[in-house]
Amino acid sequence: MNFLILLAIFGGLAFKITAPADRARYLGIVVDFVRQVKVAVRQPRPENEAFHDALRARTPQLVVTPALVTLNAAVFTAILFGAGAIGDPDTLVGMGASLGTRTTNGEWWRLLTSVFVHLGLIHLIVNVAVLAQLGVVLERLVGRWTFASVYLAAGVFTGLGNLSSHPVAVTVSASGAIFGLYGLLLASLTWQMFHELRRGRSTSPEAGANERADRGVTIPPTALKRLGYGAAVFVVCAAVNGLATTAEFTGLVVGLGFGMLLARRAGGETPAPHWVGGAVAAAMVLAVVSAIQLRNIADVAPEITRVVATEERTATTYQAAFEAFKKGRISAEALAQLAEREILPELQAVDARLTALRNVPPEDQPLVASAREYLRLRAKSWRVRADAIRRTNIEPRRGAERSMDASSRIQAQAQFRSNQMAMGNAEGAERASLEAFKKVKEATPPPAAAAPDAR
Repeated sequence: MNFLILLAIFGGLAFKITAPADRARYLGIVVDFVRQVKVAVRQPRPENEAFHDALRARTPQLVVTPALVTLNAAVFTAILFGAGAIGDPDTLVGMGASLGTRTTNGEWWRLLTSVFVHLGLIHLIVNVAVLAQLGVVLERLVGRWTFASVYLAAGVFTGLGNLSSHPVAVTVSASGAIFGLYGLLLASLTWQMFHELRRGRSTSPEAGANERADRGVTIPPTALKRLGYGAAVFVVCAAVNGLATTAEFTGLVVGLGFGMLLARRAGGETPAPHWVGGAVAAAMVLAVVSAIQLRNIADVAPEITRVVATEERTATTYQAAFEAFKKGRISAEALAQLAEREILPELQAVDARLTALRNVPPEDQPLVASAREYLRLRAKSWRVRADAIRRTNIEPRRGAERSMDASSRIQAQAQFRSNQMAMGNAEGAERASLEAFKKVKEATPPPAAAAPDAR
């Protein structure tokens, strides 16, 4: 959808800035091209065979396309016969899919390996079929190095796009790599149409000879028809699987950029190695700059798990001490000091770890905020509890000879009410903190693929 909107905008701008005479000429070329495609759909021509014969004469043996197909199939086979379920996030991460909290914390190689990971059998079949169809044309048309570079670069930039938009999701970039190949095809067709326009304006024999040299092998409408069928199936399947997003559009743009730079004379000759190397180097620099902006995405799952474990451990410790207090084995002061000197510091240490988190993904920020609110309430409840323990367990004054006058009874009653209020405050603070804890525990993400040592 984004691509169609941009295409409409650019088309409108081009229409506005083009002279009326040029508009008529360009429209005539487009109409003629569409007419040729319609004829090709109804009656394929021998030019398609001639086109493929010319490609095979240029590059008799395909190398990159079979290698990429084999690698994609091999990774899926490993998933299929592995211990995990197909499509399970843990399984995908184990086979090289990207996860922001791991990729941006030292596992940058996942940007490359995620290009070869698929979500299911249909995803694999469609992608491999389209890869083979495009590879037969593009590997021979633009050269092996350009074809491989576009496939991998588009996949890597798709991975970067996924990290930016879905930092805590498990993502793959196989479809983005295919979108990159379609961008390369669009660029090749753009240059082909450009040369057609130049030939239409050329009148001198010398210019015509140069244009024929530039033209070389061109993609006929019959070949475009078949490629169009494959593109339609691919786009529909990608959209159904949620793999036609801004990240995949980034892959398309990468392929288009490579093609505009390298495919100018693709019909007559493949790009020189130093041009391909320069384009790859520029893409790598841009990828590194983009990656720097995304580095060290915080993994909050271990810290939230630590919060839950701390509550359960401290509650158990206090309950055991309270049972000992009831049996007279420890004093009230010792019980209060347990809350203040052992439990409170543990909660403060956990809160300090949450405070120190940086680059927390937007999806996790509410959970971190809830956990910190729980820790604040729980720390308050332990302070109130310690104070209540001391208030309600003051040792009675000794001396049987001491009489209880009216003033003393009033003070005792006031003390009793104060003690009851303190205990009520403690109970209320504890209930509020445990309600907050319940929300945190329910929202705690599962430990799956949370960290390398969690597997």
